Amino acid sequence: MRLRLPELLKAQKPPLTPYAVAKASGGRISLSTIYRLSRRKGVVESFDAELLEALCDVLGCTPGDLLERAPKSRRGK
Repeated sequence: MRLRLPELLKAQKPPLTPYAVAKASGGRISLSTIYRLSRRKGVVESFDAELLEALCDVLGCTPGDLLERAPKSRRGK
């Protein structure tokens, strides 16, 4: 899966920083978590449902807006 977090942060008016997201989450998302997720090129292997819900609440989006299917790695095949 690919997390579209960097694109969604930039699309907000004004663009959101990881600090602003952590603060707006009311403690549901730590600054280190949002910073890590926003800097990873979007690739995630697993995702906590509560974190997904908190991100959607802060960004005003749906899980479908936040996640997209990434092509599988061909490594090992």
